[in-house]
Amino acid sequence: NFLVGDNNTGSHVVGITVGSGWWDHRLITGMAKPHYLPRGPVTAIAQIIVTFTSGETRVIGQSSENRMASWQVARGHIRESDLFTGEILDLQVYAAMDGWDTLNGWQGEAIEIDGKDPYLNIGAWVKPVPYRTGVTHAERKQEMAIKSSALHKNKTKYYPKRKQVASPLGKLVPPEIPPILPMERIAPDEIHDLGSGRWLLDFGRAFSGMLHFDEGLPPPIIPHNNTYPRAHGFRKEFENDSFVTVVYGESLELTTGDINRVLVAGMGLHDGGPRHNIQPKGAQDNTFCFPDDHDGILTQKEVYVTPKNSAQVKELYSRARQSHFTTHAFRFAEICCTSEPPKN
Repeated sequence: NFLVGDNNTGSHVVGITVGSGWWDHRLITGMAKPHYLPRGPVTAIAQIIVTFTSGETRVIGQSSENRMASWQVARGHIRESDLFTGEILDLQVYAAMDGWDTLNGWQGEAIEIDGKDPYLNIGAWVKPVPYRTGVTHAERKQEMAIKSSALHKNKTKYYPKRKQVASPLGKLVPPEIPPILPMERIAPDEIHDLGSGRWLLDFGRAFSGMLHFDEGLPPPIIPHNNTYPRAHGFRKEFENDSFVTVVYGESLELTTGDINRVLVAGMGLHDGGPRHNIQPKGAQDNTFCFPDDHDGILTQKEVYVTPKNSAQVKELYSRARQSHFTTHAFRFAEICCTSEPPKN
């Protein structure tokens, strides 16, 4: 209903920011039945239904193969997103795309980039690619029936392996639940300096949500001896980036005073770690994809990044606000590594 009104004349631009969510989650060590969840490229399925006062309806923006000309796609500022492990947000791309979902930011026609990866071209709006899957609705239904023991393998139908044979499964219907919105804004009760540019925020009670920075983040600093506190390192492939990390948790480690990551996200300690070693060493070594900067422990974590040699680092970090496609269960949050905590 966002286009309702008699004065809603003229042109409109609809922007969609996409993340992985349940659709393209990371496969995580310890997850129960991970193969029950779908996998695939990040995909948007959308159309706009306009109802006139006469009762006539018109559907625009349909994403069928012959009607995709009105949609365009570009690299966004979210490098990665996951319901469990948080997000990686590129602040340089975020600043460069300011106003992308407005009339001023709209490009009349998608550009051609001669087969180059649009991820390497900030602001390059190209034509979308129609989604194709190698599994039909009947095959998926049979697969789930077998896994749930509702169908015996002897009674299954054989389907040859194929690629890109079908459109997305299911039928597009409007959601029937009310939107999930933030209900309360909570300020930290205390902020503790843990040293090396690491700040511990204590909110006094556990809840579900994420940190929001009204005035952005301070620019990052490099800790003493270039040694980052546990949980606050970043991946080697991003060594040309500067970064600020935010780690969430519900309790503190009694021996160190920082966040107890054993309880983070409720998934426990894996990979034969130093505590709670209930499995033989190596028994769970990265059974599925495990982020290599999480030190063998599933961590609720956001990472804000900019190019290391950018002359606008301070300005870019002042634009940081919050994550988009993940929420966290936490009482405590650590921010690292900055010379001061966020102001607001």
